[in-house]
Amino acid sequence: MDAGQWGACQPACRRYVGWLIAKELIEPVRALPVRERQKWVVAGLALKEGSPAEGALKAKRVRWPDVEARTRRIFGERLLPNWVLLEREEAGH
Repeated sequence: MDAGQWGACQPACRRYVGWLIAKELIEPVRALPVRERQKWVVAGLALKEGSPAEGALKAKRVRWPDVEARTRRIFGERLLPNWVLLEREEAGH
């Protein structure tokens, strides 16, 4: 429900809807193994306290390949022509 629909809903209705949403969320959690369920609870408590979960702070940095070094390793110090530019010159663009 969006915020505009909450205004027309009675307090009892809001509690019922909140209970349904919580029930839909908790049922799959109950099916998790105990260790995973404990991790889920700890992450939920961290969100309630306003601090980010432990794993959210540790983002792995991506190591991009060094394309220039790889090209030098394959072709050496030779200069290769840019065939795209040569073809554009011949086409008269």
